[in-house]
Amino acid sequence: MAIPPWSELTLEEKRARTLAAADDLFAREGLDVAMPRLASAVGAGVGSIYRQVGAKEDVIDALVIERARALVRRFEAASREPDAWAALERATYETAQDGATDFLSQTAWDDAAQRRPAVAEARQAATDALETLVERARPFLRDDATHEDLRLVFKSTREAGQLDPAGARRLAELVLRGMRR
Repeated sequence: MAIPPWSELTLEEKRARTLAAADDLFAREGLDVAMPRLASAVGAGVGSIYRQVGAKEDVIDALVIERARALVRRFEAASREPDAWAALERATYETAQDGATDFLSQTAWDDAAQRRPAVAEARQAATDALETLVERARPFLRDDATHEDLRLVFKSTREAGQLDPAGARRLAELVLRGMRR
């Protein structure tokens, strides 16, 4: 099936195509991907992307917000599972794996949250959902264990995964073991 030309797309379709291409490029190659490279992947000119979607920072912000929303969905779903400890483990391992394979998942969060209130709000919602999940598992946790312990894991998973493909999961296992009563 042929990919429709940029000129035939609606504004929403242009935004979706740009974000999908940027998501792929940034996740694989990091945030230093130049706008002309993104434009080539999208099948449009750089100016078209700026007019229809915005600057590179706008694209990054939109991707970070979507990742934060996905985390909220993951953590809220886990909070509804009957086995609180198993749910915490599963959500932690999935999030650690995401971080190990996705350059954007944690790298851009701090910078984007400082630039844009919408990003900061989305990030806070993910943090709140994680905290709720951890508190639901409280009967299984040491008194001093908090959601911040897992945020440290998630922030470190990219580097752990680069050292060893199984490194992010191993790091998560060690921290969860240390958090458990």
